[in-house]
Amino acid sequence: MRELAAAFLHLLFPVPCLVCSSPLDAQGRSMICGSCWMKVRPSREPFCLRCGWPFPSPQAVLLTPEYLCGPCRERRVYFSSARAAALYEEGGVMRQAILALKYGRKVTLGRHLGAFMAEAAYGRVDVAFYDRLIPVPLHQKREKERGFNQALILAEALSRRFGVPVERKALVRSRSTNPQEGNRKAREENVERAFQVVRPERIIGKRVLLIDDVYTTGATVNECAKVLVKAGAQEAAVYTLARVL
Repeated sequence: MRELAAAFLHLLFPVPCLVCSSPLDAQGRSMICGSCWMKVRPSREPFCLRCGWPFPSPQAVLLTPEYLCGPCRERRVYFSSARAAALYEEGGVMRQAILALKYGRKVTLGRHLGAFMAEAAYGRVDVAFYDRLIPVPLHQKREKERGFNQALILAEALSRRFGVPVERKALVRSRSTNPQEGNRKAREENVERAFQVVRPERIIGKRVLLIDDVYTTGATVNECAKVLVKAGAQEAAVYTLARVL
């Protein structure tokens, strides 16, 4: 009876897709229509073995020393690997979905995106290999303003799928920072000394997987990985919902 009533209400008041505004199927479990989901571009090989940056062609990999992109050869990288479920493109579906989650406060959408990350993990990252999932923390003030941490929502969805505990007390953002913008150097300076491990006993000797929504230059996750490794984590890797090209 409830399902029949829900279907009737859907006919009267159809829910629009967050991206294209077309009516969603009454049985749909997402806030994005199937047509828009089909436009999401997955992150695929060949890519940099360290940060996951997609190489333009298989031939380009053969010309790259150690199969690493330029930035990964030039800087100190503290994470063992970084992978993403999809590509973050200007005007793309994934970008619109992430903006709706973060600034439209579509928490339910975050759970769907986390489930998408879980499905996309196969062949990209062995989530079950890690001992803890660590969402990249927001500063306390920003999380209070937003009402949630999108990285935590994604991490919880992965935890439900793979059974890896979420660790949210060990790593904190100890300094409020401006929103990330500019080139890699500017972003690295913006987050320098912005994170702190306050409960090292929770991560010492453990393999941890950092979870975030978008990988742009890697400055934020690299700073997180640095403090985690220096505090005693055996390994820090990264898995994000999307990656900027």
